[in-house]
Formats: sequence, C-alpha cells, structure tokens
Amino acid sequence: MKLISLIGYSGSGKTHFITSAIKKLKSELDLTILVIKNVDTHNIDTEGKDSFEFSKAGADFSIIKNKYHEVAVYFKKELDFDELIDWISKFSENIDLAFIEGFRGLEVPEILCVENFKDITPQLDLNIKMISGIISTKTEKDTSVKDIPIINIEKQFQRFLEIFDIR
Repeated sequence: MKLISLIGYSGSGKTHFITSAIKKLKSELDLTILVIKNVDTHNIDTEGKDSFEFSKAGADFSIIKNKYHEVAVYFKKELDFDELIDWISKFSENIDLAFIEGFRGLEVPEILCVENFKDITPQLDLNIKMISGIISTKTEKDTSVKDIPIINIEKQFQRFLEIFDIR
C-alpha cells in the first residue's frame, strides 16, 4: 500500500485535492483507495447512536451497515499511526493507495496544500514532494518553490503520478 500524506491549513484545498485525485485514479487506473482523515475538532460518532452506545458499553469494534452498501467500522482504542496502518493492512491487503489527511510528522511522502505563497515556508519539511491546493489554481504550469513543484491535480495528473511513482 502506497501512502501519501496531505498537510496544510484548514481551507487550503486538501479535501478537494483528494477527491479530484480519487476520481482520476479510479477512472484511469482503477486503483483501490483508502482515505484516513485526522479529525481533531469533533467526535466521529454521535452520542445516543447505537454504535456510540456499543463502544461506551465496552465493545472493541462496532460495524454498522446499511441498505445502501455503506459500512462504518468504529473502534475505540488508542493507536499511533503505524499501528493503525498495520491494523488496516491485516483486513485489506488489496489497497493500492492511501491518502492521509491532517496528520503531521509522519515519515511518508507529503503533499503540502496551501492557499498562498506565504503559507509555504512555515510548513516546509523534508517529506514534501509536491505543493498543491488552492495555490495551484493561481499559478502557471511549471511553478515551483525550493525545487518542489506546484501541481494542479486536475491539469497535471500525469506529473502527480510520476512524482509518487503511481502506476
């Protein structure tokens, strides 16, 4: 499973990048894609819902399925990122690519999403292989910052594939 982390401030275009990339990766390469999103501001499950009550009662895992073929897996366990990836790998060995949104400090290739040039330098780290987000809609095709290319996923999809060696 190839991992690509997206970092950037709120409203910088991370989710737009991921959804655009997923559409192209599915239609052009038929990859199996996982998205892991770090949510710091609110609970995933809502108090009063059955899955919340199951977890509260002590269930280690709670799997909810509906008639629309949607399945949600809830588990209440403190895991670091590597443990989470290991857990996912045990149950789904067919995932080609995982987008990870909102985790910082991981030792995986990153895409920095920003709105403006001033937001780049304070967030640079050695794992950033590409810059995108809202800024990519405001710049010319071959723009870069400190030799890191700024890529518009919708217009430069092939370049994205090259940077991350996706086939």
